[in-house]
This record gives sequence, structure tokens and C-alpha cells, in this order.
Amino acid sequence: MFGFVINKLKNRKWLNLCLLMGVALFIALFVCHPMFEKGAGNQILDRLFTDHATQQNEFPAQMSREGTYAVADYPDSQSVLDKLSGYEKKWTEYVDINKVSSQQLITLSGGRADTEFGGLNHYFTIGYLPGLSEYVDVVKSQTDTATFECSISEKTMDHYGLVAGEKIYLHVPDGSGKKEISFVISQICSEKDINNPYWAKTLSDMGDVIFVSQDVFDEMMQYYSEDNISYSDFLMLDYRQINTENASLYDGYMEQFKDADKLYNDNIRDTLERFFTQQKTIKLMLWALELPCLVLLILFIRMISAQILSLEENDILVLRSRGATKLQVFILYLQQSGIIAFAGCVLGIVLGYIMCRAAASTDGFLRFTAKDIGTYRFVWQMLVYAVAAAVIMVLFITVPVWKKSKDAISEHSRGRISKKKPLWEKCFIDVILWALSAYLLYNYNKQKSTLAISVLENRSIDPVMILDNSIFIFAAALLCVRLTGLIILLVDRLFKKRFSPAMYASFLQLKRTRYNQGFLAVFLIMTVAGGIFDANMARTMNSNMEQRIAYNVGCDAIYNEDFRLRIQKNKDGSVSWMYDEPDFGKYESLKNEGICDGVTRVLEDERVDISAGSGSVSDAYLMAINTKEFGETAKLQSDQNDDINDAHWFNYLNELAKEPDGVIISSNLAKALGLKVGDSLNYSRYVPEAVDDDQIYASENVKVCAIVKGFPGYERYTYETDAEGNVTEQEKYLIVANYATVVEKFGMTPYSVWMNLSKGKTVDDIYKNLTSAQQLIDENKNSATVQITNGMFTLSFILSLIVCSVGFLLYWVMTLKQRELQFGIYRAMGMRMREVKAMLLNEQIFLSFLPLLAGAGIGIAATAMFVRLISIIYLPQKHNIGVNVYIYQSDMLELAGVLFVAVAVCYVVISRLLKSMKIAQALRLGEDS
Repeated sequence: MFGFVINKLKNRKWLNLCLLMGVALFIALFVCHPMFEKGAGNQILDRLFTDHATQQNEFPAQMSREGTYAVADYPDSQSVLDKLSGYEKKWTEYVDINKVSSQQLITLSGGRADTEFGGLNHYFTIGYLPGLSEYVDVVKSQTDTATFECSISEKTMDHYGLVAGEKIYLHVPDGSGKKEISFVISQICSEKDINNPYWAKTLSDMGDVIFVSQDVFDEMMQYYSEDNISYSDFLMLDYRQINTENASLYDGYMEQFKDADKLYNDNIRDTLERFFTQQKTIKLMLWALELPCLVLLILFIRMISAQILSLEENDILVLRSRGATKLQVFILYLQQSGIIAFAGCVLGIVLGYIMCRAAASTDGFLRFTAKDIGTYRFVWQMLVYAVAAAVIMVLFITVPVWKKSKDAISEHSRGRISKKKPLWEKCFIDVILWALSAYLLYNYNKQKSTLAISVLENRSIDPVMILDNSIFIFAAALLCVRLTGLIILLVDRLFKKRFSPAMYASFLQLKRTRYNQGFLAVFLIMTVAGGIFDANMARTMNSNMEQRIAYNVGCDAIYNEDFRLRIQKNKDGSVSWMYDEPDFGKYESLKNEGICDGVTRVLEDERVDISAGSGSVSDAYLMAINTKEFGETAKLQSDQNDDINDAHWFNYLNELAKEPDGVIISSNLAKALGLKVGDSLNYSRYVPEAVDDDQIYASENVKVCAIVKGFPGYERYTYETDAEGNVTEQEKYLIVANYATVVEKFGMTPYSVWMNLSKGKTVDDIYKNLTSAQQLIDENKNSATVQITNGMFTLSFILSLIVCSVGFLLYWVMTLKQRELQFGIYRAMGMRMREVKAMLLNEQIFLSFLPLLAGAGIGIAATAMFVRLISIIYLPQKHNIGVNVYIYQSDMLELAGVLFVAVAVCYVVISRLLKSMKIAQALRLGEDS
């Protein structure tokens, strides 16, 4: 039996190889899912931890416990430290992650103290910090063996005006009253590397602590009548070991720690909660993006398997006539499909791994890179998915055999062509699906704002929103098949009497087979339309993201200078403050060195109050600029359809340059306060937050000289998230003033340095810690969501080209083979070869060219209807620049070129087959049949 199956496969080796290709691609795409899901999940986790460290300025994976212990239970420092180490050991027994560092601080409440050089009534805490000497640099030191030695931080030195060698007289309770203990400041220290994981609490966070040795600390415990000793324990873990496999388990353990111990805390669970939400979104996105491609491959496999089954129909009937039961025939074909599925499974796993790695390496549509994709590795779930896909393929290929084998040979009419109208056409499934797609599109467009907010709040997306375009394309394909059939009937009725014999035979064939061959039309339309939509969706997403980032940055690179704030308390109780400006000359020299074409200061303040008449707004955004330098440096990314502003933005700079006390304001500010050009307004600024949170120190009355909709670096819309995770949209108001005027009226405040890089120069030629548009664009391209989208759209587009070309060529070649007898009869009746070719060309026009053109039209229509809606997933924020649809000519030419080559090759192959066809053999074939 097995040998018989192998021979059957060899007899139709080319068809079976094409079927194997389809099965292998289907399994490969299936097994991509778990690998892509796990890889993207690990990438998201790594990004979330990194972002947490950057935004919160703390190590992103730390477990901690803070509280007090009774001195009666823990009489010395070592007993407390042992207890804390016990907690750490218990945590890591469950959360099995390597320890990076640990910081344990124990303190006594201390008390009031005087200092040697005049300081009175200060408050200090006595602390012991194991490992302090290993992680600090000693700025100043002086020893004195006559008293207890202590160390203080630079912040404590600055705050209390202390110096090395100065004595601190600490008044501590000893049970009978107060006792004075003398400490000498032996060391003033600072962190060697403040970014070292050890510094969960920095020295600045421990500003009133004087650090002593363990022996001194234990001795101090004897002097105090305190009942409790305070402690804080921070355990830093290697967050790189948290992945998609163990994240849920560790999150559960940490929840149990918190439930069992109210003093326990960590900063990992919040990150994991955000990860679980994003992971769910990633899963839905992957299935939504894979499903259309899987359907396309199923159509391809169905087309090939149907051709094979059609060719082997006589074999089935012979087997049945010779006594084989339906079950035996079914088992025979089950073995045949099982062999193909097994081979496809082996190839599919390897191919799926390669495809997933290739898709993960993209940083744009059809743009493969050599970037690090280490998070995308082989996972055991790929084997399960491969087996599941193989079983689906076996059933999909074999089940139709049961129907074919159930009729006896006496009941079968050889060569029968089904004229029965398909169920979908009877029930108007195409119209129903089209109406459903239109209804979903209408509803989603009405809910755009709500959908955008849900994306910003990291809620799960609705996968139907992504699939709606596929429903539309499928419905439109069915509708085109229906219309093509009606067009064939109409043309036949109008011109039947004028047709030549060849054309008459061609239309007769079209009418007889239009239901059977509608499958090819649906396949071609979905392939072309899907390829066009995928290309345009990817291009639109990438181009709009790049445009928005370039607009938000406003120039090539920005450097945020470090300004030192000096605060002084006056005798009358008031506070004076002043910023020290760094040397700006080092940036101006970049122009002379040919690294930058433009460099300018941009003073920014987002805590500005503006009033005019009876109206006012708060938290406006002030930009103070030098108009000439700013014009040479900044860039305004314009909208694709038209400029953002009514005139070129240089005109507004010219107006500002004419008015030293003038300002440019945003159009929303003008609307909010009812302002127009020439009107006056008043704006006020606050003192630095380090001095006072809510104190206005100066105001200025100015004249409006221009009103703009967009300006370099100005984002009109901002989003704020409350404690419950709810996102609200707010508008930001812009006011642009002259730099010299602002500094004169308000004094020097921090500014950033904007740079316009010379051609061929990058930020690496200047400083490492610059913010540049290109860096932000690269980071965005490497985000998991964008990477998945680019990767899947690229794979879909490439698979569309392959499947469409192979499927189209194979279908027509096999159709020609099946009609070999028919063509032989036509030639025997006197039809010339030229007429046979004309007949086939006419059939290709209706069955191939029209569907290809329809597919192109449907793809463009789907782009116009759905791209902006789906872009909400990737660009949920409102912006000065609207979402523009991008259609790259190169993508369309690539698709058209591949299809043209496929059609041309198909026509050449058909011509050669016709030439090689011998009339006598074809007629003898008919007699033998």
C-alpha cells in the first residue's frame, strides 16, 4: 500500500511539489506565531524595564522592605542584617533570579545637634550602610581618634555648611535625660557611579544621615533609650531573566509576598501588569495580521488539491469499481496527504524559524537589517503548532476525497461540469459581507476618539478592526466574480451572432465553467488586493511615525544642558536664586568645525500663565528663541497635503524679529482668549520648583505679532494618565518670544541647545547623550508593535507575490492539460493554432486580467477606506500633522512587474504546450477514454 502511495505521488510530482510548497508555507506561517509572540513579548519586557529605569530614575527590578524592629529582640546591628538577609533569601527561593546588588540601611533616630563652627539645632540620624566604602569616592577626609568618626554626603555638607574635620555634638536620650556625643566628620563622600544598581537610595535621599562603622553603630545602640531600630532593605535583581515563560509565575509569587507581608514592596509588578496588557494586544495583532495570509495559503492549497483530485477522479472510480470501499479509498488518500503533511511539517518548522527571524529583522517595509534579534529564539510551542497545522492540512486535503469516492462508477457522469449555482451566490453572501464590512467601518470611524484613548490606556485592541479590511476584500472579490459572470453573459448575448467559431467556443467554455473557475478569480483578487493593502498600510504607518517624530523634535539634534541652581536664604527670610549658564561657545565652535550648519539656544518653560482681557490659561508652553539662529537651525515638518500654516513659518519669524516685545502664539490660544494679531496679552512665569512649587516671580505684557497652527517642537495635544490608568486629552498652548527679551525680563533660566547637522554628519560626531530625531525614529522602528507590523506585512507581501505567481501559472497549465482532448478536436475540425490562442487569450482576459485589475482597484479602495482607521493602533495621539496615506510607486511596480512576468511566462508555456500537442494523440486519448 505504501509503495502504491509513493508511486501515485511520483506520477504527479510537480503538482505534489507545489502542494508541498503550499503546505510548508502554511505550517511555517503557523509556527511563526509562538516564536514571534514570545520574542516580541521578551522585547516588550526588556523595553518596559529600560523605560522604567529611565523615567523613574531607579533600578527597574527591585524588591524592598522598610520598617522597624524592636531593640529588645535585635540588640545589635548584625542581628538586624541577618534578619533582612533572611527575607532576601526567601524572596529569591521563589523568584529565582540572580541577585545584582543589595542595599541594607539601618538607622537610629538620632536627635538635635550643634556643630563646631556655629551650627545650632540641626537634626541628624545615625546610620550604618554596609558596603559604603566600596561604592563611594572620598571627596575630603580628616581623622580624629579622640572622638567617634562619621561620614557625610556632599549634599549634607552643602545643606548644613559642614566641612571635613568639623565636630558634631549630638544630644541623645540615655534614659535619665540627655547626653552629648561628639562625632568628627572624617569623610565627605559622593557616589562613585550613581547609576550603579547598589544605589536604590542615593546619598541625596539620605541627606540627614551621618554614617558610622558597624562597631560605632552598635556602641550607639547602648547609649539610646530607643525601643526601635529603623531599617530599609533593597534587593536588586537581574530583570533580563524575567521573560514570557516565567513572568506570570513570578508576578503571582510577588502578589503572595505582598498579601503575606504588608511591609513588602517592589517595582516589578507594575511593569509586569503593563506587560500582560501589551502581550494580550500583541497576541491579537499577530492573529489578525496572520489570518488573511493563512486564508490566502488555504485558497492556494485548495486550488492545487482540487486540481490533483480532478485529475485522479478516474483513478478513484476505478478503485471503487474493483471493490475498494469508500473507507479504503479515503485511507489511501489519507496516507498520501499524511506524507505531504509530514514533509511540510519538517520544512515548515525550519522555514518558519527563518521567516520569523527575517520578519523580526525588519525596520521598515521590505527593509531587512542585521540588528540584534536575540529575543527571537526557537520555542517548544512551535512543534505543537506545526503538528496542529499539519493535521489541519491533512483533513483539508483528504475530506473532499470522501465525497468523490461515494458514487459508484455507474452513477458518475464522466467529464461533468457543475452548472449548479454556488451557495454563496444563491444566498448573496458577497452582498451580506460587503454590508457587514461597511457597517463595521462606519461604527469604528464614529468611535475613533474612544478607540484612540483605549490604545493609549494600553487596553486590548479589537482585532475585528484589523480584520474588517480582509472582510471587505473578500466580499468585493465575490462581488467581482458575480459581476464578471454577468458581463460574460451580457457580452455573449449581444455579440453571439457576430462571433467567429473560436470566439463562440471561448464564450461557451466561459459560460459552462464560470462557477468552477470563479475560485481562481477570488484567489487572484485577494492576492493582489491584499498585497497592495499590506504595502500601503506599512508605508503609511512608517512614514507618518517618522514625520511626527521629526516634527516633535524640531531639528536634527537637541542637547539639554546642565544648569547649576544656586539658592540663598536671606536674613529677612526671603530666598534668592540664580542659574549659572554653561559655556555656549563650545557649541558655536561646532559650526566652525563643519559639524553643524546651525546652533541656537531654545529656552523652554511649560509652567506659564497667560491672560488677556477676562480670559486666562495656565500651563502654557513658552519658547524663547533667537529668530535668525532658530531659522537656520530648526525644521518644520509639513503636512503631505498642504502646509500646516497659512504661510511659510519663516514669515512668522520675520514678524517676531521686528517686535522685541512681540510674541507668536498658537491658533488654539488665540481662539481660547479671543486674540488676533496686534492684540496684547500678559504672561507670567514661576520660580524653579526647587525653590517653590507655586510662586510667580515675574510677568510681561507683550504684543501678538503672528498666529500659527504649527511650530518646530510644538505638540498641540498632550495626554495625561491618572492613578487609575485613565487617559485624558489636553491641548497645549504655545507662546514664542524673543530670547534676549525673556532673559532681560526674567533672568537666565535653563535652555536646550538645538543643532542642525551638516550633510553627512551624525550625533556620534558631537556627544553621546544627545536627543536626535533619527535616534527616536530608530527606537520607534525597533518597538515590538511596529516590528511585528512591518515584519508581518513584509511576509504577507512576499508570500502574495510567490503564491499568486505559482498559483496562476499552475492553474492555467493544468487547465490546458485537462482540455487537451478538446483542443485536439478543435484542431481536427479545422481550427487554426492562431484561433486556439485567440480563444485562450479571451478566456484569460475574463478569468485573469479582469480579476487582476479588480484586485488592484479593490486594494486601492481598501487603502483609502481602512488605512487611517487601522493607523489608530500605531498613531493614537492627535497631532498637528494628520495621518496621510502613502502609496509608494516602487511597491506597485514590484507587484505589477511580478504579475506581468507570471502572465507572460504562463502565455509562453501555453503556447509551447499547444505547439507540442499532436492531434492524433489527443483524438486517440479520447477513444481510449
